[in-house]
Parts: sequence; structure tokens; C-alpha cells
Amino acid sequence: MGTLEGRIIVVTGAGSGIGAETAKVAAEQGATVIGWDLHAGTNVDAVDVGSWDAVAAAAQRVGDKHGRIDGLVNCAGVITPNLPAEDVDPGDYRRNFDVNVMGIVHTTKALHPLLAASTAPSVANVASQAALVSLPWQTAYSASKGAVAALTRALAIDWAASGIRVNAICPGFTATPMATGQMTPELHAAVCRRVPLGRIFEPREMANVLVFLLSDLSSAITGTVIPVDGGWTAGEPALPM
Repeated sequence: MGTLEGRIIVVTGAGSGIGAETAKVAAEQGATVIGWDLHAGTNVDAVDVGSWDAVAAAAQRVGDKHGRIDGLVNCAGVITPNLPAEDVDPGDYRRNFDVNVMGIVHTTKALHPLLAASTAPSVANVASQAALVSLPWQTAYSASKGAVAALTRALAIDWAASGIRVNAICPGFTATPMATGQMTPELHAAVCRRVPLGRIFEPREMANVLVFLLSDLSSAITGTVIPVDGGWTAGEPALPM
């Protein structure tokens, strides 16, 4: 029996990358998975999480069919071009916040009644190691992911009395379409030198942690923001001491 046997899980950003792999792992663990993404696909409904109206309508459909959900994974996200801070268009900040932050605001608000109807509700958000440490030329993305981390802690406090757990992971460099589109050979080599475990990671490695956070195996955990980065935020592995 899987760790999510009989549970109903909504996964945003389920069309690719970490979201798609999370939907797959959750289904393998026995869950009924409802996938949302900007574009519809196999077992994925078209939902723009940046739109309150779209999310509210999708949540209504889930409620009408299932009456509850047991888990929500917020994977939907964007990144705008990496530029020096002085060259970033204000619209890039708006784009990152509209999807990365307001997307979570919309889904958690709209799905709260369905989470509250569960006996073991859990929310798992995807932030980034950029929420914890600064990387070059990522001010807009980093600011949005820092907000995800803060929002995660605030939701955990507000909803603890209702039994709704809220946590987040901060992935390191992961081989998703969004990340590999920006990955040059030079950057790949530099990342592998900087990561103590010496490599970038696969989406399934992130999905495994997200599914753990949805399961009863993490029943005492809420309000945490967990680095899943191969040790990047632990320290510098390459100093010639």
C-alpha cells in the first residue's frame, strides 16, 4: 500500500518538470491526482494559477466531484531573463510574483475549504534555493521565491489549528525544462563544482520529498522550508583548507 493510498491530491505545474514528476510519484503511491497547468495535457487540466477566476472555477469543479482534497502541491512557476538588477524591467518582477506568489495565494485560498474537509490535509510549495541564498542576476526570481518561503511559514501558523500542514522545499539546480533552457556547459560545470554532492538533480528527487511532505510520514512537520540542494546552502565544499 502506498503512502498516499486513497488520497486526493492537486498538483499545479503538472505539465512538466517537478510538477509532472510529483503527479507521477503521488499516483504511484496510491493517490488520485488532479493536475493543473497553464496548458491542458494528458490528465492535466488547463488552469492559469495567476488568475483568481480560473483557480476559483477549477476549485469548484474539484469540490463538486470529490468534496475534499487531502493535499496540494504548488509547483507552477516561471523565471524571467537573468539580468543585472539595474537592467531588470519592473514587469519581470510582476510576472514572477503573479505566478510564483499569487498563484499560491489563489490556490490555497480557493482550495482551503476542501483541505479543511480532509482528515490529513497537507500543502507543499516549491520555492528555490534562491529563496535562501543569492545567485547572480536573479533579483526578480529570488524576490518571488523568498516570498514563497515567507508565505509558507505564515500559512502554517494560520492553519495549524485546523490541522492543515504547510511546508516548502527549496530545490537546487534540477534538470527541468525551465532550468536546462538556461544551462550552458560552463554553468553546468560550475554548479557541479559548487554543489557538495557534485551534480545537478533529477525532478523525481524533488518529487520524492514533496510526496513525503504530503504523507503521514511527515505528520509532525509544518512551517518548514527544506533545502533539497545537495548541500549548496550548507556551505562551500571547495576551499583549499
